[in-house]
Amino acid sequence: KTMNFFLNHFLIGFLFISIHLYAQDYDLKTFQFSLTSEIMESEDLKLKGTISSNFLSTSSSDSLSLKGGVISSALGLYSDPPTLITFFPDTIQGSNSAIARAISTDLNGIQSTNLYVQIGGSKKLIKLPMSAVNDSLYEVSIPESLLTVRNFRTYFESVDSMDYSNTSNYETPLLSIPQNGLNMETRFSFYPDGILAEKWRMFSWPGELLNKRISTASLKEDGYVIHYWNPQTKKRIKPDSLQTGIEYWIHHEFNKPIIFTNSDTTAAALPLDDFTIYLEPGWNMIGSPFSFKTSFSRGNDSISGLYQFGDSQSDGWAGPLDFFEPWAGYAVHNDSEDIDSLVIKPFPDDSVQAERRLSTDWNIALEIQGENYFDRTGRIGRTEKALNEKDGYDTPKLPSMEDFVSISMDIDGNGDFNHSADIRSSDELNGIWNIRLSGKSNSGSIILSGESLDYLPEGSIVSVLDISTRDIIENFLSTGYTIEGKIDGAYDLRFVIGERSFVESTLMDLLSQIPEKFSISQNYPNPFNPETKMDFSVAQTGKVNIIIYNLLGQTVKTLVSETMDYGYHSIVWDGHDELGNPVSSGVYFSELRARGFRQSKKMLLLK
Repeated sequence: KTMNFFLNHFLIGFLFISIHLYAQDYDLKTFQFSLTSEIMESEDLKLKGTISSNFLSTSSSDSLSLKGGVISSALGLYSDPPTLITFFPDTIQGSNSAIARAISTDLNGIQSTNLYVQIGGSKKLIKLPMSAVNDSLYEVSIPESLLTVRNFRTYFESVDSMDYSNTSNYETPLLSIPQNGLNMETRFSFYPDGILAEKWRMFSWPGELLNKRISTASLKEDGYVIHYWNPQTKKRIKPDSLQTGIEYWIHHEFNKPIIFTNSDTTAAALPLDDFTIYLEPGWNMIGSPFSFKTSFSRGNDSISGLYQFGDSQSDGWAGPLDFFEPWAGYAVHNDSEDIDSLVIKPFPDDSVQAERRLSTDWNIALEIQGENYFDRTGRIGRTEKALNEKDGYDTPKLPSMEDFVSISMDIDGNGDFNHSADIRSSDELNGIWNIRLSGKSNSGSIILSGESLDYLPEGSIVSVLDISTRDIIENFLSTGYTIEGKIDGAYDLRFVIGERSFVESTLMDLLSQIPEKFSISQNYPNPFNPETKMDFSVAQTGKVNIIIYNLLGQTVKTLVSETMDYGYHSIVWDGHDELGNPVSSGVYFSELRARGFRQSKKMLLLK
């Protein structure tokens, strides 16, 4: 009121002066209110008004000084945004309690106050105009259509009559869900048709159950069984409760898929804040607490992407993935020796690079598909961040079920095929990747395919050498490769990638190292006393046995009984039996057995 009186009485009779200055290609325009006719002058330019002079702005320089008066400060109050105090429920039990309120005041008067609502997982903002209860109190009822398992977050905005605005911080409630309100059978679910019978699948509960306990009756083997697999102990246990953010395994034998709901208890959709999951070193089994698709961020490159087990028909691992789906369970690997974290983001965030991108370099995804099993976890490639040795980019193999097919890689060249990804430094262009396919109880042929997720360096080619058949697949990325018949044990391939000259010469060199067939040589020396040596060739990686027999066909000594890589090998027999006793002079036989192959040689021990 004081300010309005001041304006009404002191602005009467103001003289408005417009001054234009022209000098050396610039035009300076100033505007001045004054209550006097006094001439304003200086050596350069000084505008000294009275109480209200130059209340629109104040500025100065070496040759220009504009000084305002009292009114410039007074009008600053009119440019302040509205004051805004908000009231939003922490917990919403139902539509009757979903009322949002705000107190908003401003000297200019309030033009509008609105509530903006964003549903979980959506970028869209829904505007809910608020009604004025009195001069300063506004409220709006949250529509029942927004009270779903996806939950929502809100913020308030108040705008005055001069279009100055003020907004509040985001607020998000804990939303109560009635019985049967949390249902797996939705279009957002990873299992919209339920979980298949007679197959192990991973799942997790979105939201939080009021009663988390699992009925003991549900743990019968002839009904369904829920397990939690502990990656550190490598053991499965039957939990007595379901926890948020944890993955569980389930297997059932009912005649139709299982649909999970909160039929026996109420539940709650969690507030839509970032949800942090702490990861132990090694593999971790996790799930999302939200009922919609979400992205995630990770602390560093030691955290892998997400891996999922099974699809609508077949068993196997797929990944790495860069998003969570509701009701699904995932495996994620922490390659560091310390506890790390992964943060699930309930809203799209374009600034978050959820997937561990491989820079501007290249990345090939490998997949094998059998009749009933698959493995979609294979990755080979290069990135500037990786090392030419084991690091966080080289994801270890996931645990296998009883029956499976898998693709694995030898990272260090020591014959340990225990990784599903082999990503190397981009400091080099050419390279050889050692790939092994394996399986159990898989019938029929296996289809191996590859997809280039990034552009290969110009001039680079990809060729694959089948160790078993000595075949070279020159256009693998476009044609794929079919392996006929059942995989028994290990099936080795070599991926040779780089410049054409390197690829062609390397393939010829690799072929020269692969025996064309299994064989065992005549021992030397022969006759011998007390030692003799035998050379043998392994045409395909697998179980190899070399056994010494006597003339009666009795086993004297087993020299080799293990899985061996393809190639040329040697073994020495020192003339002792299994108990370490020296054998007597006579005729003996050495025999090689491998993958259905059998060959023997006669030798003579003379003392």
